[in-house]
Amino acid sequence: MSKKLCGLINVIDHGVKLTMNGTNVQIKNDATFNDYCPNEGMKTNGECDSNIQNVNSAIIKLLTYFKSVVDDILEDNKLSEYAILWLCYKLNLMSYEGISNINDFHNKYIKDKESDIQKIVDVEAYNIYKDLINKKGDLVNMDIKIMSKFYETLKFLCKLYTGCNEKETNYPNCSQDANAFVKEFQKLNDDCNITGNNSYSQILYSLSTDYKNLKNDCAKKCTGCKDIPTLPNIKTPQNSIECSAQIRVQDKGESPGQGSEAILSGSSVASKLIPALLVFAMPVFLGIAYKYSLFGFGKRSQKRYLRENIKK
Repeated sequence: MSKKLCGLINVIDHGVKLTMNGTNVQIKNDATFNDYCPNEGMKTNGECDSNIQNVNSAIIKLLTYFKSVVDDILEDNKLSEYAILWLCYKLNLMSYEGISNINDFHNKYIKDKESDIQKIVDVEAYNIYKDLINKKGDLVNMDIKIMSKFYETLKFLCKLYTGCNEKETNYPNCSQDANAFVKEFQKLNDDCNITGNNSYSQILYSLSTDYKNLKNDCAKKCTGCKDIPTLPNIKTPQNSIECSAQIRVQDKGESPGQGSEAILSGSSVASKLIPALLVFAMPVFLGIAYKYSLFGFGKRSQKRYLRENIKK
């Protein structure tokens, strides 16, 4: 994992906002994502006046940023993996009947709407997106509630990666931030739904490896990072009796999806939210897909295609 990758995660997480005003959904870009807004009539360049324009501008901006981020295939795979965590996190902020993973969302709201989607994005880009979905079958079938927990933990890890970097070696909060990450990691490690599943355990292993690499690196170059805690070993699958007991305790508490985030219910609200969330999520997936193709196959032709579209 690299500081660049965490920087990209932060850009994606904060750059494109989805807000609710009653039953109306509004997509708003950070100013840095408005570089490719259309300049129509007397309107000032850099101002998007619709959700579609916001999304289109964000797509191009993300694509140009992706080109400078990925250094190798390993980082490329992690970016795809962590991007799926991001989308699960966003989906989990809302409640959709019959949607428990990304594959459910894809089949219900994207798969049969290809013609509508292709009015917004390039056909070739969407085909690459579908290929990515097919190749990441293990991830897109995972529970979005559990995947959201992974993403929340990833953000703690990224805070460490961006806090200790080449430009700033003084990191007084390193130990505090590291303890926060270890605490979140421990929660995942104590969850038998995670340690009892090979796919979830693999993500846990990725987080553990990235933290250990950071620990070794930051201890050498950043003040305040010499005594950060060591992660516990990843637990082996718990026996069925222990796991069943843990699940029963969890079921007595807060039901999934409740908390500080408001649950959106009712078919009328959901019908208005789904198209908005669709275009909200597509920039990330299409960006990941394009980046995947740029560094995986057809490198030269894909880069030329991207440059030509950015100039338009």
